[in-house]
Amino acid sequence: MYKIGIMGVHGAGKTSLGYLLSAHFKMKGINVKLIHESVRENCPFPINADANQGTCLWNFHTQFRNELDAEAQGYELAICDRTVVDTFVYYHAVNKETNVTMAAVHQGVQWLKTYDVLICTEPSTSVELFDDGVRDTDIEYQNLIKSGFDDILYRYAGDVAERVIYATSDDIFDEERKEALVAKIELHLKKFLNKDAKKEELSEV
Repeated sequence: MYKIGIMGVHGAGKTSLGYLLSAHFKMKGINVKLIHESVRENCPFPINADANQGTCLWNFHTQFRNELDAEAQGYELAICDRTVVDTFVYYHAVNKETNVTMAAVHQGVQWLKTYDVLICTEPSTSVELFDDGVRDTDIEYQNLIKSGFDDILYRYAGDVAERVIYATSDDIFDEERKEALVAKIELHLKKFLNKDAKKEELSEV
């Protein structure tokens, strides 16, 4: 199974990008699983700035399980509305690192290598952070989280640097820039798409 991991601060358009890519690849006949962010509806622990170690570990293991479930169910492509390391960025923004969380971070960093494409999103100044009843709308907190993603990529993402695509909210919501972003993502998945095309050719013989 191929995987696209979408990471980055809240309010940057991750969910919108996930739906966009899911529809795009489904239209190409690819069996796609969109793995939604679990924390919004299911997390039994406090979230946002009130997150604790339980929040962090629950999100971490839930994301692992959801990705493994998608693979076990035979999907060709999983599009993840977060990666396994996102929860640590949020937790460590307001809490000290612990031996337990750092052990999980190192495991999560290794898991980053299982994503074929990593899209790191950040908000554009032209896109306002709106209150959806779940996300934290404090701009200072948003900037703190953004710095956390910059830091974790700087510290740990050397082995996956060639898989990372950086995108702003404008890249997701502007029609022309949206097309360019999708084209760039397709280029990263070229091997997968070529394989799918060969399947179609064989089926027509």
